[in-house]
Amino acid sequence: MGYDEAMPVPGMPDVEMRRATLPDGTRMMIAAKRGSSQDEVDLLAARIWQETPEPGAAGG
Repeated sequence: MGYDEAMPVPGMPDVEMRRATLPDGTRMMIAAKRGSSQDEVDLLAARIWQETPEPGAAGG
């Protein structure tokens, strides 16, 4: 799978698995709305990354 290729999600026709790059350079797979631009996918991943508490942090 190339970096910009999408993988379908069985049973979810409007969702696809996409590769995203986080602000720290880490790459990950994320479920995104089919047809989203790569910039939108990276922004969504960055929002999730920012809102995820650090392991061991209070409330996390």
